Amino acid sequence: MDYTYTKTLEGVFFKEKDPDFPFQDEEMEFAGACSEFVNTRYNMDRNRVNLALIINNVEFEESTKMSKRQGSERDASAIKHTLESLHFKVIERKNLSVKSMKQIFYDISALDHGNHNCFVCVILSHGEDDNQIYGTDDLINLDDLVEMLLPDSCPDLIGKPKLFFIQACRGTKLDSGAVMHDAGDVRVKYHNITSQKIPLWADVLLAYSTVPGFYSYENSTNGTWFIQSLAHILEKDGDRLELQQLMLSVNRMVAYEYESKTRHSEINEMKQVPCIVSMLTKELHFYK
Repeated sequence: MDYTYTKTLEGVFFKEKDPDFPFQDEEMEFAGACSEFVNTRYNMDRNRVNLALIINNVEFEESTKMSKRQGSERDASAIKHTLESLHFKVIERKNLSVKSMKQIFYDISALDHGNHNCFVCVILSHGEDDNQIYGTDDLINLDDLVEMLLPDSCPDLIGKPKLFFIQACRGTKLDSGAVMHDAGDVRVKYHNITSQKIPLWADVLLAYSTVPGFYSYENSTNGTWFIQSLAHILEKDGDRLELQQLMLSVNRMVAYEYESKTRHSEINEMKQVPCIVSMLTKELHFYK
């Protein structure tokens, strides 16, 4: 496609050569806000409440062909205990249909969040690829739930961190791992762009138990690798480390300390690593 370029004081932006393009004769520039006046930490006021929702789907209708999730009660108990230690008020729901999952998210979006520092949602369920999560009766796209808590649907949570921890398969691929010899140093260069508006998906973190397309492991006795690691790290370091550091520790724990052990050779000695998708714009520090 053909583009022309418009140079501004702050940078170079393109505009499309198209008679229907609405900004043909306008420059697209940086907004005037300055990031140095924006706090670099989310406000976690001890006088306010942290709100959390745990959805624990264990049993599923026969039509879904999904098995009972053995060990999920242990996950739910562990993460609830940890969140409560971080001063979260925890709402628990078990075995929700798709309709009921939508309803609880609608109810959360309708709450007065003026006295809430942040919102956390933990979903324990089966899943498929393309961000599909199982209710007890059918699949729902995770985005449909998250969008109910974005600023255009839930203005009270604008600028506040919204964290989603998803324990579910994202496909059927298996990670056989690889032998590590030497890891290079990866350096990333960041470019900061300021804005007077907040993007709808800003201040959201999606933490998946596994990467797209892959299986997520659970143990009928001990729970899942991801949730047990998450609860352990938050319990140990939740009031000491920033959230991104905490999630790095969770990734490392799952990746290095867990491996499948089974008599079935095709699924023996398999690995897993969580997938963290962060749109957070500030540091997040919990407190005890």
